[in-house]
Amino acid sequence: MPQAAATSALTAMPTPAPTHIAISDNLDFLDLTTAQGEIRLSAGRLRAACKCAHCVRARIDGVFPERFDGIALVQVSPIGDYAINLAFSDGHARGIYPWGYLLALNEPEVPGQGR
Repeated sequence: MPQAAATSALTAMPTPAPTHIAISDNLDFLDLTTAQGEIRLSAGRLRAACKCAHCVRARIDGVFPERFDGIALVQVSPIGDYAINLAFSDGHARGIYPWGYLLALNEPEVPGQGR
């Protein structure tokens, strides 16, 4: 009996890079232009969505803040051709945000399912 080919993240098509990336004038939003259209993500949402080891550990330990009100984006740096690194006004600059993850963050949040 033939087996279906396995799908792997390693063989999946990468998400194309945005054609435009900018921090808003007030430093409170990241604006992206993608093949899917315009995306605007708040600095607070991005900071809360960080998946670096430090933030994952803080979530496990129950000390990760629920909200990041008043936080600002201070720098965007490319990570190869697949992601960006974001620096925030609280000094945090460890997270890597792949294009596909940023697109997923643009989806509405489901209550009770933190990202």
